[in-house]
Amino acid sequence: MTGGPDDEILIEMNRIGGAMEVRAISAEDGLEVVFAAPANAAKPDIENLARAKLAYVRRKASGGDAPAKKPDGKGGWIV
Repeated sequence: MTGGPDDEILIEMNRIGGAMEVRAISAEDGLEVVFAAPANAAKPDIENLARAKLAYVRRKASGGDAPAKKPDGKGGWIV
């Protein structure tokens, strides 16, 4: 291991029609993310996306990203 929290992740994939439900769990701290991917996506692409999503959730939980703001009366989100 190189010491990163997502060196080892456990991935479960379930095909649902034309999509793949992906559940990824960090083996080190148990952080879990769930997302959908195309059913024909390559496994390395799914693994890369899982690592990126785990890192994103970890950053958000630690307050690393500024929160999104909703403008008054426009209905869109500004990030």
